[in-house]
Amino acid sequence: MGLAGRQDGLIPFGWMPAAGALGFAPPGEWPLPEPPVVFVTNPVCLHKRSPAKDRVVIAYGGGFLLHTGWPNPGLRAVLQTFRLRWSRANVPIWVHIMVETAHQADQMVRQLEDVEGVMAIELGLPPECSANEACRLVEAAQGEMPLILSLPIDRVGEPWVEQLGERAISAISLSAPRGILPAIDGSMISGRLYGPGLLPQALRTLQRLKPLGLPLIIGSGVYRRTDIRVALEGGAAAVQLDSVLWRGWDEQECV
Repeated sequence: MGLAGRQDGLIPFGWMPAAGALGFAPPGEWPLPEPPVVFVTNPVCLHKRSPAKDRVVIAYGGGFLLHTGWPNPGLRAVLQTFRLRWSRANVPIWVHIMVETAHQADQMVRQLEDVEGVMAIELGLPPECSANEACRLVEAAQGEMPLILSLPIDRVGEPWVEQLGERAISAISLSAPRGILPAIDGSMISGRLYGPGLLPQALRTLQRLKPLGLPLIIGSGVYRRTDIRVALEGGAAAVQLDSVLWRGWDEQECV
């Protein structure tokens, strides 16, 4: 199976960048020979967000921990800069919104509904948000466009996730989990985990969520072409790639 193939409703089979992997708009040249089936933007907040003061990258055996604070200029500035490019893009645009309140989710979705080229919203949840908060955010982000919930794979076991099939979401993207590692100064840093060591956990998560009956996009641990084939044959509707897009495939691992 190649990187692109048949379409399964909203989501064509193939690869797409994970939120934060390739910027706010499609680049002039794709990092892989095959173009993506969808372009997912960097996370966007309603208001400007500054970088974390203690941002860092910490390597570990299966990958690395990344802590940045998700800096971005805010929705208004993003629209001013990238709206025209979205309208001219040759792939559908999914805007990944990062919210902390239901009011923010509602405001952002309403502003994006009439933007040409934007075909769906991907909703990111705040770290450590409660089950009730997560459900309120999902409800507030529902609008005229399809809604994809970005669900970290370390949250899949929470009871509220079992009810997602009853809510008006179009798909789930299984995104990077969080972890903690010591920095050089000995302080403990929390951040997102990336790397090929996450693939077994991501595949297990994929199997666990199949009973929901929703399209599932696997978005962690995919670092080889064979990983894509395994994910799609295992029932994923599509695959999101993250840091592999920054370094390219290891040609010795390409099959």
